[in-house]
Amino acid sequence: MFGHLPLKLSICGKMLMLAAIAALPASAAAAQSADPRLLALSCAGCHGPEGRSPGTIPSLHGQSETAIAEALRAFRADQRPSTVMGRIAKGYSDQEIDAVAHGMAVPSK
Repeated sequence: MFGHLPLKLSICGKMLMLAAIAALPASAAAAQSADPRLLALSCAGCHGPEGRSPGTIPSLHGQSETAIAEALRAFRADQRPSTVMGRIAKGYSDQEIDAVAHGMAVPSK
């Protein structure tokens, strides 16, 4: 529809593009060093506050850090059947899986 559009960038545009590319590793490092409780907050949407599911989705409450990490890795590797967890787990690095597992296994105070 648009055909081949030539990419002509001003010096300012090139500088902005370089700055955006340079920021990528920093944002990945920030995610991996994030507070485990913050990473685990996304789990609460389906698994309930503190991992106590109010419905048919399995509760994570009371599971060990090791069990949660192993389950996430199995979902990521398509070794455990799931509807959405496989897709979610594929977005996490090993460090992030460990952080999420730690955050979910640590009781809130």
